[in-house]
Amino acid sequence: MEELAQKGYLTSDGIKGKRFGDFEVLELGATTVARLSKAGLDFTPASTVSFPCQRYKAPKRAGQCKPDNIYVHRVAGRVVPVAVAEWKDKARLRRAEDELAAAEQAVVGALAMGVRLALTTDGERFRYIDAAASAASGKIVEIAESRDFTPSVLSDLYRGESDVQRDPRPLSETVWQIIWHATKAEPKDCLLTFVEIFMLKFLSDNLPLSVLPADYRFDVLLSDSEEFKRNKGCSQIEYYVNSIRPRIKQIFAERLVIDDDKVRNLFGLATITSYTSIINGFAFLRSSVTTTIASYNRTFCEILEEFQNFGALTNIDPEFKLRLYETFLKRSARQQRLGQFFTPRNIVKPMVKMAQLNALPDDSVVLDPAAGVGGFLLEPLLFSDALPGNVSFVDGQPRQRVKLVGIDVDASTNILAKANMLLHLAESVRDPQTTPEALNQALVNTFLLMNDNETLGGLLYPPRDSVDVILTNPPYVTQGSSIYRKEIEHVEGKKNGVYLESYYDTGGLGVEALFLRYISGALKPGGRAFVIVPLGLLNRTAQRMKKELLRECNILASLQLPRNAFFNTAQPTYILILERRRVKNQSRPPVFCGIARSIGETLDYERVPTPDDNDLAILADLFVHYTNTGMGEKVPRPTRYEDCTFAKIVPASAFAPDERWDVIRHWTDAEHIELGERSDTIERGEFIDLATETLQELIDDLRQAKEELARLQTGATTVFALSDGSRFQVRSGVRIRNVDLRDHPGEVPVYSVFTRPETVKGYIDRDWLKDRGVEPETYPSVTVMATGASAVGTVFYREANCVMTDDVVIVQPWPRESENGQLELGTETAVEDKGTEIGKLPEHDIDLGFLTVALAQTIAQGGYLYEAKLYTKRVAQLTIEVPVDGAGNPDLERQRQIAAVAKRLDQIRSKLQETGTWSKSVRLA
Repeated sequence: MEELAQKGYLTSDGIKGKRFGDFEVLELGATTVARLSKAGLDFTPASTVSFPCQRYKAPKRAGQCKPDNIYVHRVAGRVVPVAVAEWKDKARLRRAEDELAAAEQAVVGALAMGVRLALTTDGERFRYIDAAASAASGKIVEIAESRDFTPSVLSDLYRGESDVQRDPRPLSETVWQIIWHATKAEPKDCLLTFVEIFMLKFLSDNLPLSVLPADYRFDVLLSDSEEFKRNKGCSQIEYYVNSIRPRIKQIFAERLVIDDDKVRNLFGLATITSYTSIINGFAFLRSSVTTTIASYNRTFCEILEEFQNFGALTNIDPEFKLRLYETFLKRSARQQRLGQFFTPRNIVKPMVKMAQLNALPDDSVVLDPAAGVGGFLLEPLLFSDALPGNVSFVDGQPRQRVKLVGIDVDASTNILAKANMLLHLAESVRDPQTTPEALNQALVNTFLLMNDNETLGGLLYPPRDSVDVILTNPPYVTQGSSIYRKEIEHVEGKKNGVYLESYYDTGGLGVEALFLRYISGALKPGGRAFVIVPLGLLNRTAQRMKKELLRECNILASLQLPRNAFFNTAQPTYILILERRRVKNQSRPPVFCGIARSIGETLDYERVPTPDDNDLAILADLFVHYTNTGMGEKVPRPTRYEDCTFAKIVPASAFAPDERWDVIRHWTDAEHIELGERSDTIERGEFIDLATETLQELIDDLRQAKEELARLQTGATTVFALSDGSRFQVRSGVRIRNVDLRDHPGEVPVYSVFTRPETVKGYIDRDWLKDRGVEPETYPSVTVMATGASAVGTVFYREANCVMTDDVVIVQPWPRESENGQLELGTETAVEDKGTEIGKLPEHDIDLGFLTVALAQTIAQGGYLYEAKLYTKRVAQLTIEVPVDGAGNPDLERQRQIAAVAKRLDQIRSKLQETGTWSKSVRLA
């Protein structure tokens, strides 16, 4: 006990070690396993250990083992050992037999304490051992883990989650709310702050200790605030800003010369210097007379705990890597004013497919001159039919089979792109053979900040005849775009061998016209460009611009995207596909035209996946088939697309300089109606009659609903509290992760925090639930969304035979009991999900339909819709106003009538919306 007492591990509350992430560590070496058990660690020492040691001389009694470090986990008040470690001097681990002896000692110590994990280390090298498997096989069995030992590594090994992919989207939503409430910063600044802390945790979970020492890692910030201040002399946020942040910027330097000759030659520059790191947007740094950096420490620590509770950032769900930016930037109106419409992933993916990057020869160049956060260049790294494994590290240098280059003029966006790339290179970041210098060069050689001239950006240095593929979504600006032309006029001398004033003198309005000139000149003969452009550019009578573009390029395709395809603009957009002409008099192929009505997700704020409704994905398949079969006037289609009516092959003559380059004119009126793009024309008098009739019906419905509400609201009511345990039960759902849904698919629907009642997170296996002591809901219930920026406070009625995730709060009235203590049964019958009736449902004092309406009203009136969280404790504090009869008992009939009127109002609102949509789209003859 003496060593435990000397090191302060014995407290009035029992044994307590130093915090080690979710765990605690006892740094000992002189205390036996038997004494540790008596001191309060919750385990039974083994009487004997039957492991055949070859080099280590084990104690005769297992209880006499003295592990150097013991790692423990607190579970429901118990202190449970989970791992042991043996620390050896480097001099004692030089020979193979020394390493074997250390491993055997660690295994014996682990088995003596009944734990599975053991490790040996000299402080620089770590060896992870499965003690249980070693005992079973009679020899040392190592665990395949190459990272240095950190709390996240211990967490992954202990929970068996090293290979589990995590989706941090819920984390990003929660942290976004915390940052915004504390700082009221712009969404982009909130994003940069989130990414900065995300990078700290990601690097701490993946970089070796030799690169990012323990004192500069995420975990050092996790101790109690008062204890931290005693040890470090400052708060956690001050320590991060003054010590950790500069260290990260030292590793990922803010000033670095690009060493790739191919990149420099592309733009005709002798030297290119990168001036950005992977972080530089920390909203908490904004201070004033009344707000200092230290005053944000509580908020900062709250964010740290959210990250810690989420788990290790090692294997990150690829879906998150691009959708992270969508989560934040779709909130920002400022992006629209800048013309920066970040491309949704469901548009990026089919464009990458059409580019057929996997067919490119070695040393090809793929360019995005308006790269933003890097989607077009990083997305290809995720798919087997694009560029998987394209970025590698050989002999301390980055290598790319196909050279990826992205340009942006905005420093913050350039930082986000580099951070995004680092996430895509997670395996290389974890690899101890990958040096920080190599990672740095990979980032700066790929994403270039060109803001020598902040107006022109990358347009200042146009590549010439050197790019194989361009994938891009350039900014759209027409009003005020003359400033770009004036800026070009004042550029002195040649840039990459050309005078910009004459090079860009090709006509056309808007910045997008300048980018099209940039693109056509950058492509090498036969090179292709996949460009998102506004409809206005295709319909303008800018014959000179179109003529100059056609002089250098052929048009291969023009694809109309649906309205609202982008988050913060309803502006109609197209994908224009160009190919650089090989010779001056080359014949022009027919043009592949398409109308995409859907992109595989809803076109609203929610962006709910709709994988079975994706016209753009079908058009991408057809375009690949078209280009690979000779681009003739009539191309045979794959069987599954024979009936596709939203794709056509149009003669090249229809895309002459004096023609419109949109596609709707190539479909007849009847075809548009069949596609659902247009309604039949109606006479003006008929329109007036239909509109009047519809509006009169709505007025009658509204008047009747108003009268019913007035009648129902005149009766007596009583306020009931959800905290009344005799009447209500309030509880949260269960934790079900995306990986659980993928690994254990089944028939039980799982609901989470969504704003649409029909949205299902997935379907889980019933037996898997049962193994974890979870049963689907036996009876219907009412649910409250506990979190989510747009979903928090949303209330839904749920049928039985489903489960809810732990960010959903379930509210159910207790069934009524008769005088003899039996449940009273109603008229409704409970049905299993397979259709089998299992008996009558219990009767309640509170109608569930009414409870749904009343709870939604309480939450809306209380302003809870704007809170960051609404978990069980807060929901239990809510009250509802319930109709009662003359005796003061809940009036079920009036509850049901109120619920029915509320449902009618929802239907009337939907009809109003549909009427407005119809009125706007109808065509008058």
